[in-house]
Amino acid sequence: MHEETNDDNPFPVESGTSARALPQTDTSEAVTSEVEAGDQGRIPSISRKRPEPQAARAVHTLQGIAESLRGEDGSLNSFHFGYSVGSNSARKFQEMVAKGQYARDPLQSVPFPTGKQDHGTTGALFARIKQAIAEQTQLSDANSALLTYWVLSTWFQDILPVAPGLAITGWAYEGDVVLRTLKAFCYHPALVAGITSATLNDFYWDRKPTLLISDPNLSKRMAVLLGSSTSRGYLAFRKVAGRPTSPFDYFSSKAVFLGEDPQMVSVLQHFLHINVSPAHGVEPLRASPLSDKATQDFQNQLLSYRIKSLPHAYTSDFYAAGLSSGVTSIANALGKCIVDAPDLQAELVTLLTPYSHQQIAERVDDLGTLAVGAALSLCHQGKAQVLVGEIAGEVNRVLKGRGERLQFSPEKVGHRLKKAGLLSRRMGAAGNGFLMDNATQVLLHQVAEAYGCVSLTEGSDNLHCLLCEENK
Repeated sequence: MHEETNDDNPFPVESGTSARALPQTDTSEAVTSEVEAGDQGRIPSISRKRPEPQAARAVHTLQGIAESLRGEDGSLNSFHFGYSVGSNSARKFQEMVAKGQYARDPLQSVPFPTGKQDHGTTGALFARIKQAIAEQTQLSDANSALLTYWVLSTWFQDILPVAPGLAITGWAYEGDVVLRTLKAFCYHPALVAGITSATLNDFYWDRKPTLLISDPNLSKRMAVLLGSSTSRGYLAFRKVAGRPTSPFDYFSSKAVFLGEDPQMVSVLQHFLHINVSPAHGVEPLRASPLSDKATQDFQNQLLSYRIKSLPHAYTSDFYAAGLSSGVTSIANALGKCIVDAPDLQAELVTLLTPYSHQQIAERVDDLGTLAVGAALSLCHQGKAQVLVGEIAGEVNRVLKGRGERLQFSPEKVGHRLKKAGLLSRRMGAAGNGFLMDNATQVLLHQVAEAYGCVSLTEGSDNLHCLLCEENK
């Protein structure tokens, strides 16, 4: 005898019958059988005021999620219990069973394209992805746009000189939502809990994965490795079971959730930083995850965009002018992936300008920038030689002018210049310094350009410096 089923409830009532389990497989798709109720009759309606249509009251017996039962002999067996399900609830029930038979094979959960699907114009595709990201994450319009630029770049990572990374900071729940949202759009995405050298070694790199990593305790050593691997050519030593250790290039697109502490952001080279903590007064996230169909449609449309745009992206001469050196490399890579949409390329530069200003401001307060800038300023005075002590004095003068009490010794300044690539030498009894010959001046200007010091030095002498003009 069947119990009453409420078709408004997606979780139906168990019928009380059981069936031997079907063989278990390593696939995430549910195997569901459907048996008509036959002569067992209709299920009485819960509501007598609004009789349901006859089709809605039809009942099916469906197999549920496999349950583990212990037999009399102590062995464990799997059983599928039968459930009485109304027609209106059958689809919801099957979705529940499919989710309950979740397979732990990672490739089963990675969204892959099934073929090409018309994506329309670049602008239309960009707008759809941006809207979906905004709805899922409740991020600002600017941050949703930057995530969209980054998503598109993952589909071109194999032809880019730099595969920009994404550093995500904020609360854990919002960080998880962002990573899972990105998974629907990225090229061959893989969610990763924590990252170690062993984890990296075990990836199937020939598939060119986009790594979506959650690691609030990321070590500085691993941050350096991830940052370096945004550029081609940096080798790390890879150890795979059964094979000798060999050098390997971990170049690929990567996003890392770092938790609430952003201190590792500065270590991650070529990473774009986005904070995802909600603003004060914003309601908690309520959007349902993208459906499998929506995810599949986006994957197929992005494959179509990749195939159509790949040659154009490879030959693109897009250059983001007016940004700091670090942000320029990110912008150039992201901009190359925007084909036939110059307005979106211009918007990208606008969105990244605040990041550039912030980077320059941070560098101005850095000892390396202060020391290189001081050396450049003394070089512009036409000195035949510049002592490290003089550079330290100039650094301390600038700091005192800003009202800061911190002062640096010549030894500290000399060490920082050495780290920047400027090696001093003994200049007699006066101490260490630099002979300002042409080779030293050229090197100094190159280092100053890398540190963003060319346009920051004081005085008017640099306005007529040919080397400054060449390195702007």
